[in-house]
Amino acid sequence: MNIKEKYSNLISQVASDNLGNFAALASPTLSKQETVTGLFEMIKIEKNNNFLNVFLISIGVIKFIPRLTYMFFRLIFISAFNKPQTLSKNSIIFKTWLVPRSFINGNIVDDYFRKLILELETNFNVIVSFTSYDIELVKKFKINNTKQNYIQSYGLLSFFDILKLFTEYIFKGHLDIKLRYYLNKVDVTNKIKLSLLLDYLELRSFDAYAEKYKTEILIKTEPKAFIYIYENQSWEKVVCSILNKNNIYTIGYQSSGFSPVFLNFFPTLKDSEIMPTPNIILTVGDNFTKYLNGNGNYKIPLKTFAALRFDYIAKMGKYIVEKPNLKIHKKIIYAFSVHLHQYKPIIDDLKEVFINQDITVHLKIHPLYKVHELEKKIKLPTNFKFITNIDIDLLKDSYDFILFNDNSFGIEALLQGVKSYQYDRNGLFIDDRFMYFDLWKTNLILQDLKSLRDSLNEGNYNKSLPIDDIDTYINLMYKPYTKESLFYFQDLLKLNSAA
Repeated sequence: MNIKEKYSNLISQVASDNLGNFAALASPTLSKQETVTGLFEMIKIEKNNNFLNVFLISIGVIKFIPRLTYMFFRLIFISAFNKPQTLSKNSIIFKTWLVPRSFINGNIVDDYFRKLILELETNFNVIVSFTSYDIELVKKFKINNTKQNYIQSYGLLSFFDILKLFTEYIFKGHLDIKLRYYLNKVDVTNKIKLSLLLDYLELRSFDAYAEKYKTEILIKTEPKAFIYIYENQSWEKVVCSILNKNNIYTIGYQSSGFSPVFLNFFPTLKDSEIMPTPNIILTVGDNFTKYLNGNGNYKIPLKTFAALRFDYIAKMGKYIVEKPNLKIHKKIIYAFSVHLHQYKPIIDDLKEVFINQDITVHLKIHPLYKVHELEKKIKLPTNFKFITNIDIDLLKDSYDFILFNDNSFGIEALLQGVKSYQYDRNGLFIDDRFMYFDLWKTNLILQDLKSLRDSLNEGNYNKSLPIDDIDTYINLMYKPYTKESLFYFQDLLKLNSAA
């Protein structure tokens, strides 16, 4: 058993030792949301940095009241102006996220479940519950929303609900563990305690508390089913705990990609015994189903469903892979993840390789961020440019290759006939989205970027692709949404209803 497996089992034990404490269920630390907490990386640095610990706690304490106050008034605002008119009984409830891509030509369209919601609405009562703290997006939602069954989730809460929520969080949100915990005979108790304290001070646990109140309101409508985007986070466990107790059929949909870094996707045996789960998890493709089953302990069914966010050309239930354009464009993309702290070090590396080159570097930022805000913080060379959206159909006619980390854009690029690579910064970013892939070297270090740069400058970069192998790989990763997908989903609901 390697150290990461030992760590995962240790955190599962901490959760088990605090079973029944809501603060434990609500904790991102105990859900192993490592991209939020970074606890494993903190523990790997064996030496305790007391100065850093005191600094983190001090900053957390100083910011706690302003952070809590700001959150309180945001929720009051959202709640006051987004009260749902009616909530149909026996509905299928979709919990989703309100993001910039939710707005298309003045209309609101869910960016995660897409056609599934639109087609189910013809036969079932459907409630789509959007969630966001972003005041700009919430205002836009209020202006553009024309559907009574599209609601803002925080609009469910009354003023008194919000008061109770904040009171409970303030007095019960912090989990202080009592036992000592050791990893490879090293006492890591204080580091776990620090992470749990930061869960509280930085409001990392707050979403779970909020979902408790929202879900208790939704179950009064006696929903037929509850569907949400599965990432096995703490708030999901809270929701599943409430829904399971009320015998409401729950479906987790694995929409977002993941890598071995995301320990929350890989429950231990103890997790599977003590943690609330949905009734079934649907994945976007066979490889994801295989990977989750092979690396996590799941006592519930995992079934391949469909990649609902993909609108790529498909025939006979398979995606069609484009042939590459072999012309050298001297133009590349780096597709960033949601982790904003990674942007500057990556851009610094890219500058070292591509500055003052006759190569255009487009920096595709995550949809949650705004170009003008990043432009204020990070100065770019003249051959660099921040972008948000691109015409995916023109990808192969515009770019030579794709660099990315911790998102699915690089895999999607293969569909468009463009070679892609993961940049792991000499092992610092160990995300691996190329599961079961062996067609070329995918993980690059800084020296590899320099070699790619030289091959572009010399005009001998190899843009050819083994199309048949890529075709096989892509269609194992992602399954197109078809009428059969809809029928399968409806059958799930009917089976549940019959049961």
